Amino acid sequence: MNKHKQISIFKENYFDLVTKSPERILSITFLLLCILGSFILFLPISGKLSFLDALFTSVSAVCVTGLSVIDISKDLTGFGKIILLILIQAGGLGIMSISSIIFIMLGKRMSLRYEKNARRIFDAESRVEIKESLFLIFKYTIILEIIGSLLLAIGFSISEHSFISGIKMGIFSSISAFCNAGFVLNSSNLTAYNNNPIILYTISLLIIFGGISPAICVTFQRLFKGQKLPPLALIVFNSTIILLILGMLIFLVAEYNGVLEGMSWWDKFSNSWFQSATLRTAGFNSVDLTHISGITYIMFIIFMIIGGSPGGTAGGIKTVAFSVILITCYNTLFGKNNLIRNRAIKPETLQKSIALTVIYLTIFFISSCMLITTQQIPNNMLIFESASALGTVGLTIGATPQLDEVGKMVVIITMYIGRIAPATIIYYMNSKIADTRVSYPDAKLSLT
Repeated sequence: MNKHKQISIFKENYFDLVTKSPERILSITFLLLCILGSFILFLPISGKLSFLDALFTSVSAVCVTGLSVIDISKDLTGFGKIILLILIQAGGLGIMSISSIIFIMLGKRMSLRYEKNARRIFDAESRVEIKESLFLIFKYTIILEIIGSLLLAIGFSISEHSFISGIKMGIFSSISAFCNAGFVLNSSNLTAYNNNPIILYTISLLIIFGGISPAICVTFQRLFKGQKLPPLALIVFNSTIILLILGMLIFLVAEYNGVLEGMSWWDKFSNSWFQSATLRTAGFNSVDLTHISGITYIMFIIFMIIGGSPGGTAGGIKTVAFSVILITCYNTLFGKNNLIRNRAIKPETLQKSIALTVIYLTIFFISSCMLITTQQIPNNMLIFESASALGTVGLTIGATPQLDEVGKMVVIITMYIGRIAPATIIYYMNSKIADTRVSYPDAKLSLT
């Protein structure tokens, strides 16, 4: 066997080893993208960054987190900002979509296991429908980002008094918002625009639509036709609306005479809505969060852990897993069948939701402990930062700029795990589903 053939066989075997399981595709592709981005951002043409800061920025962009140890507007060149935007877009589109597109473009056949997971994610029955779902994702993304760019260009032009500056900030902010990244070409994030309704409401809507799966968003048209939503879309719709309204009301009441003090009633309402939309996943802030009240602090932690919805650009344990646990608790408490619109919640769905939540909280605990142990920063700030990094949110109350090298590495790892862990865990559990045809005697366990 000649050398070229051996190399060809090795490449083919390695390709099969990586691509035959979705969890490997997800973790390896994200890792390679983070590393590639860090090397490019480290180049002098991108800016004057240390390699650790370049790595931190790349991981934050690819994982669409938004935490930053540099001033994006000053420390990156125009080329560096373009690279950052590309990394954000690549991370936001979702590795499952990108890897599936690669399969289609190369004309390769998906493994049965990969195709099974792809069908589940895209709610498709065939490869043709998977392709249609993929093109829907790209079309959905491009259309919303273009509309967002135009509206934000107008909003920023009004505030900046410069049409060119408005266009630049509009395009960057639109992609960053839709991908739930939280990066802005302004040192103070969006605090300078907290009285501009065009910017606040456009970005908040981009965040919401980006945090929901395109496939689920398409099903919302049934509401206008008087049709019922399928169970998954119903959970996503209801949980999103409830969390948005609840978050807005809590923030408005808790911070009315706090960080919102001095604003008109309308601006208080607008900024409360904006922070509610951004706190579960996006990381934008229109007010100074370093002086939030204890109630707001606790709400932020809980909401960052919950995150967005499956199939979107958001992080967290996801609204569906959280809702399944809550619905099950409610039905159990009142002795009802565990149903959603006359459809039973499978025991394995509840098991996965609980397992994902427990694993997620365990990682959060470990990350928080590591930061508290290694950093000379107030514990409440480090716990907040850990939740923000793991939920790929990007909100900060001031700890990130103070991190030393060890702290930066902890946050880098936390952001990476937070981005890939939920999907990777679900893919892994899907491949390990036990044969339900085998029955065993019930274990007698007392809970009192």
